[in-house]
Amino acid sequence: MLCTCRFFDVITVILVSQVTISASFSAPRPNSAAEAARLLERAKEIRESIPKTAESQATKDLAPSSDLSSAANGAAKDALDMSSVGYRLYVDIGREDGTWMDPRWGASGRRIEFTCDVTFEIPFCDENSGQDLSLADQDTVGKMVRDNFGGKSSPVRILKSSETARLRGGFDSMKCQSGGYRIDVGGGNGNAVVRFFLDVAGTPITGSSFGDISVPKGPLYFSLPVFGNNVSNLSSRDGPVTVRQIGWHTGWRRQESRIVGTFRAKPIEEARIRDKY
Repeated sequence: MLCTCRFFDVITVILVSQVTISASFSAPRPNSAAEAARLLERAKEIRESIPKTAESQATKDLAPSSDLSSAANGAAKDALDMSSVGYRLYVDIGREDGTWMDPRWGASGRRIEFTCDVTFEIPFCDENSGQDLSLADQDTVGKMVRDNFGGKSSPVRILKSSETARLRGGFDSMKCQSGGYRIDVGGGNGNAVVRFFLDVAGTPITGSSFGDISVPKGPLYFSLPVFGNNVSNLSSRDGPVTVRQIGWHTGWRRQESRIVGTFRAKPIEEARIRDKY
């Protein structure tokens, strides 16, 4: 820009000099002063136009293109997608053969079905701190069932859930809270199993239209085979739903697992297409 301005300064001097020389060696003309003023004004206009043009070009060069913005947004979405895996749980609560639940619970054979959307957070490190953002807190870790004796277990990670579960096709609901999950490998057969839980508000035990069946309040525990030690590859078969309650069925008074139903997990995108919500 500096070189350009000096160039037009030289032009201005030459123009003015030409007018001055012409005025000195030729007969005086009445419009010589007006001509010199016109040329000076023209040179001024040219000089003043230079910063505006340069500024406009610089602004244009610095402005992010739509392609770059789209690429940045796409990269951010990809990073978010890579940090979690979503499923819809189809849960069927009711009395199962061999359960240790109270004999009166679900004796009529009635059942409660509901769906709940969950997200498995997978290892994802913060760029600044290097901290794994998928790891669950100690309270969540403490709620996991310690039953993988003789095998290896992954760290407990965050399992997020929708705020409510849908009952009766969406005409009723039940509050849910996020929980945790881990992957167990071994335990005698060498297979990998994902174990996770959700905290639910439950349904009324008495006086409800569900009769003698209810969803117990507190953590609901789920387990399902997983392939490749990766939660993006959950088995499509039915898995058990259990609760932890105090009992004597193991020979002494302790927390024991009691089956309260079954469930299936379907990838969230497929479920949304099928269920239309």
